[in-house]
Parts: sequence; structure tokens; C-alpha cells
Amino acid sequence: MVIRVAVVDDDDVSRRGLVELLGEQPDVHVVAALTHLEAVTWTQRWDVVDVAIVDACDERRSDDQFPGVSVVEGIRARRSRDETRVIVRTGQFFDDAVRRRMREADADYFFHRSELQDVSALRAVVLHPERFRSGVPDVADPSGMLRLGVGRTTRVNQAVAAAVEGGLVEAVSDRSTGSRSLARRRHSFNQTARLCPMNSDGTVPDRNQTDPSMPQIARFLQWATRTKTARP
Repeated sequence: MVIRVAVVDDDDVSRRGLVELLGEQPDVHVVAALTHLEAVTWTQRWDVVDVAIVDACDERRSDDQFPGVSVVEGIRARRSRDETRVIVRTGQFFDDAVRRRMREADADYFFHRSELQDVSALRAVVLHPERFRSGVPDVADPSGMLRLGVGRTTRVNQAVAAAVEGGLVEAVSDRSTGSRSLARRRHSFNQTARLCPMNSDGTVPDRNQTDPSMPQIARFLQWATRTKTARP
């Protein structure tokens, strides 16, 4: 049986290298090599893919440096785990933001790039996934997320999508924006995000507050959309 594979990576060298290595395997057929932007518009063509290898991050992005999340969500919207297996690879393996976001997106496997540098390991995870740990590891620092107001019911991916589309972070620095307008934006954002209001030091506000402040929203989005320095 030949496994049909699609590779998604914004880095030309990395993407072409994976395609070349996989193309050398007689039981693997690479059906597509895509950037993240190409992958999110690929829609029905995912129906011919058995395995998608998706790079999670692109630090050159100015909006959301985890474009792989949208790709995984797009695949999952069309294909079940049994139909298309999603393998995420990233240099930001220890970043809790990408872990939380890929768990929400429902990725099947989550690897540090170094784990799939060897062709034998790459071939094995494509052909014999049962040999590897499945799912995405849980976050390493739950207390850090609580300080941001991120709880079990928080919808990080939906919150990021809404903020990027609505230009929410920029609004806080716009002095022409009135307080009522900001309050409406905060409320609308949190209906999607479901953040718990928190002070900058991680304590609960003294006064009764149903929506997060704009500084808290900015801190949350900085955490959710920016890669951090990977631990050794």
C-alpha cells in the first residue's frame, strides 16, 4: 500500500528537503508540497491525502506566527483522524501556546523538528505511526496560562482568529477610539475567547469585571501568536 503524503512548510529549503527524502521511499507518494497559505485554500484536495506533515511555525509572520494551526483546522474540518493523519513538526516544541493551540486544532502527532531529521524516523512515523506517542503534549506551565486568564473553556484559536481579523490589539493604542467602543470590542472578543479577567500580576481584579481589560487581551495575544525561545 502506498501512503499519499502532503508536506506543508513556509521554509523553501525545509519543504523541498522533506519532499526529496520522502520521494525516495517506494511506499510513499508525495501528492503536494505547500506553503501555509496554499494549504488553507486547498480544501477538497485534502481528500486524496493520507498523511499531512505540517510545520507549526513561521517566525517571519507579523500577525500569527503559528500558521500551521489554521492548516490543521482546515484539514480537520474535512477529514477525520481515520481519513487523514496530521503530523505536526516544530522547533517550538516546548512553547505552551503552540501546544494548547494544536491540541485545540486536534493534531494527531506532535514532534520537535530534530526528532524527524533522520530519514528512517521520518519514514517510520509516516508508515508505522503506532510506534510513536500520539496526540499533543499538555502545556508545561498551567499556572502561566492562568495568569493570562486562559482556562479550560478558553477558545484560544477562535480568539486569535477573531482578533487578527478585527484588528483588536491596534485598537487599544488608538486614542480616537472611545471607551464605550473599546468596551464593546472587549465584550465581543471575550464572547469568543472566554478569558477570565486577570491583573498583570496574575491576581483576580478587586472590582467586579466580566471582560478582560485591553492590556490583558494584548498580553494574551502576544503569548498566543508569538513564538518563544525554545528550551535546550
